[in-house]
Amino acid sequence: MEEALERIKFSEVAAALKDTDHPFPPRLLRGFSDLFPRDIKEFIPIWQDTSITRKISLLEDLEELTEKDTLVCFDEVAKAVINDLDPRVRVLSIRLLWESEDSKLVPILIELMLEDVDEGVRSTAASLLGHFVYLGELEEISDTVTISAVKNLLDVVLSEEVSQVRMRALESLGYSSHPKVPALIKAAYDSKENLWVACALCAMGRSADDQWSEFVQAKLDSNDSDIQFEAARAAGELEIPTALDQLFTMVEEEDFDSEIRLAAIWSLSQIGGREVKDKLQELLRDSDSEEEIEWLEKALENLEISSSSDGLNFLNFSPKGNLDDEDEDEDLDDLDEMDEDDGFGDVDFDSLDEDDDDDDEEDE
Repeated sequence: MEEALERIKFSEVAAALKDTDHPFPPRLLRGFSDLFPRDIKEFIPIWQDTSITRKISLLEDLEELTEKDTLVCFDEVAKAVINDLDPRVRVLSIRLLWESEDSKLVPILIELMLEDVDEGVRSTAASLLGHFVYLGELEEISDTVTISAVKNLLDVVLSEEVSQVRMRALESLGYSSHPKVPALIKAAYDSKENLWVACALCAMGRSADDQWSEFVQAKLDSNDSDIQFEAARAAGELEIPTALDQLFTMVEEEDFDSEIRLAAIWSLSQIGGREVKDKLQELLRDSDSEEEIEWLEKALENLEISSSSDGLNFLNFSPKGNLDDEDEDEDLDDLDEMDEDDGFGDVDFDSLDEDDDDDDEEDE
């Protein structure tokens, strides 16, 4: 155990990165975790001389490692390469920052969302901004930073940006308590474009707002897989007990898309109850899919955690309460003024998407 936790010297990592004759050793990937400033200073010139193929492969490996090992943190590496010349590197660097709580990243992400030449970079930056909107709602970052993120996301949703970026921005706004967000979500939900409907469902699930329960449940029987997937996820995030029968159907019938089944399994664990536990245990006994077994085990673990916390929903955060800081009060006043000046009102997403060729056919 001590050997596994021993810190890898960055000099060894740097030497392996320079060695272009051999693949980068997987055992050294953890050496990129929690780098010191002196390590970053040594890393940057080496990175600049590294081939794009090796850069992408390395960042993909680091991302995969973060999914398996919660003790590693590659934030410093990601920050160092976030302005790389290759857009694929920029996208991967943003994704490596998915768990970061450094609010200094918000201005950088806003700039990438608004100014980057690559659509994928802009949309990924818009997605990550949602994480900081969420932190803002939990009062874990300053109101000034949160307001900036929300304002720019709102601007993007109503801009002439490509749909992919605007959709990711709306999904990020799902976490926001800004009073104009519900109208935007509803407009997207009422759209004839399936991808916008799926986007709205994602935002609904993130809102922790029971007003959306009926809308989410109505889409659980959709014929469109994207819509059904997001509805299944949102049903769990909103903990809709009346959705249990539909979710049970998703996990019982083998003809359902595997991703939808897995989303339904997790949502069942979020809703909870004796019936859910019995169903998940039954599925675990009968399943022969390694991936599904892993999800079922995690779902049962999540169910136990939820039960032991007396039904506490960690996503049911409340909007900000009273603030003592005078400057923060002024920032909130600025946010309120947006209600009057920005005119978000009714939004016709269909008309904004007339030139988009990639959206799906209308949900039947």
